[in-house]
Amino acid sequence: MTINKSKNINKNVCKIMMVILLFGFLSSTHAENLGTFGDVYPIAEENFLDFIQQKLKAMQANGEWKKIEDQFRENVKQHADRPIDVRFLSVTTEYRTWDFDPSITIPYDLYDAEGRVIAKAGTTINPLKYVRLHHELLFLDGDDPKQRNAAKHLDQLLKGQVKLILVKGSISENEKRFQKPIYFDQGGRLITKFNIQHVPALVSQNDLVLKIEEIKP
Repeated sequence: MTINKSKNINKNVCKIMMVILLFGFLSSTHAENLGTFGDVYPIAEENFLDFIQQKLKAMQANGEWKKIEDQFRENVKQHADRPIDVRFLSVTTEYRTWDFDPSITIPYDLYDAEGRVIAKAGTTINPLKYVRLHHELLFLDGDDPKQRNAAKHLDQLLKGQVKLILVKGSISENEKRFQKPIYFDQGGRLITKFNIQHVPALVSQNDLVLKIEEIKP
């Protein structure tokens, strides 16, 4: 849910584009006259690094490189604001609820800084004994007006104590709509962990388990 700044993009763009240009050029030489860059040698003896560097200089000179950089930045920006949809979900048509036990079994001994065992292998720990879920989690399709309306109603009902997590849609657009931070379940990791199959779906704490509800919008 974090978005890398343009400084990180600039740092890696040259390496990425060098590879793209290399394979893109090699795949297009049969159909395009690219001109002559210095002396011509048999292909087996050609210094490919020098060749690509000359190609890049030519692209920088004619402005083509700037266009590719701008397009690359725009693609990254769009993907950060609208990650890939969680595609295996459908809209909730019938209310369904179940409990999720977040307990884990430790596969090996855990030690403190002094080397003392604080938990033996095979010990089962429920994190809800030590940390509470202070906000309820609402998973929704941010492109669906009905789900957005249901989310607004629920957020008001719970006095803003709901974290909205998109499975589809634009983060920035929904932050403007709801006037609060919006999150995105990239790759559907949480949805899969909770076995949620339909949205909107609400996750809340009920003592030492999580109560999960698929709610009809």
